[in-house]
Amino acid sequence: MSSENTAPELPRSLRDLMRQNNRAGRVVVAVDGLDAAAAGAFADAFAAAVDEEGTAVFRAALADGAPRARERLIAPFRAGESFGPGEVAPADAVLVVSGRFLHASEVRGLWNFSIWLESNPPIGTPRPELPEAEKHYLRTARPKAAASVIVENSDPAHPVQVFGDFC
Repeated sequence: MSSENTAPELPRSLRDLMRQNNRAGRVVVAVDGLDAAAAGAFADAFAAAVDEEGTAVFRAALADGAPRARERLIAPFRAGESFGPGEVAPADAVLVVSGRFLHASEVRGLWNFSIWLESNPPIGTPRPELPEAEKHYLRTARPKAAASVIVENSDPAHPVQVFGDFC
C-alpha cells in the first residue's frame, strides 16, 4: 500500500507526520538510504518543507554509520550549543541529517524521526549484488522496521510513502 502524494507534496506530508509527535523543541530527523546522494537530495527537500513552516532548519550529511555524531553534532544541537561553524539552534529547530547506515544500533536512538529510502531497480532489470557491508546492515539493523517512515525512491522524481504493515 502507498500514499498518493506527488513528489513536491511528499516532504510536506512527512513533515506534518513528524510534527504529530514533535511539535516543538530541537528535533533531529535522519534520512537513511544505501545511496548517500539520494538520501542527501531527499533530506534537502524535507528540510525545505520544514523551512516553509517557518521553523529554523539545519542540514548535515554524515559519514557511514555517523561516527562521533552524538558528541560533535547531536548533543550540542539539542543543548543549544555551537554544533557547526557559528551555528547554534534556537529553542525550536529541526536538524535534518542524511547518510548511510543511520539505523545502526549505535545511532538509531539519536533521531526523533527517521526516513528509510528504499530503492529498487525497474521491473525486469536484474538486481545488482550488494556489497557485504550493505547486506550485513540490512540484515542486522533492519532499517525498514526501525524507520518512522519508508519511502520508495526508485524514481526520485516520484517518491512514494510505503506502509510496511502487513494487515
